[in-house]
Amino acid sequence: MEQKEYIECCQSIEEGDEVYLEETGTHKTGRLLYCSGDQFQVETEGKRETWAPERCEEIGSSSESPHENI
Repeated sequence: MEQKEYIECCQSIEEGDEVYLEETGTHKTGRLLYCSGDQFQVETEGKRETWAPERCEEIGSSSESPHENI
C-alpha cells in the first residue's frame, strides 16, 4: 500500500470506521485497531500484531457498506 492509502486508513479509524486489511506475505486478514508511527496495529486470529503498510492491502471498511460482514 502506498503512503496515501496508509494515511486514508488511519484517518478512517480515527473517524470511527472499521478497516480490514490483508497482509500480503502471509495472506492473514485482520481488523485495523490503530496506526502507530508508520505501522498498523491489527487484530487477527484473536491476537494483536504489527504489520508494515507496504505489505498490506485494504480489503474493506465500514464506510464502504454499513451492512458488509468481512
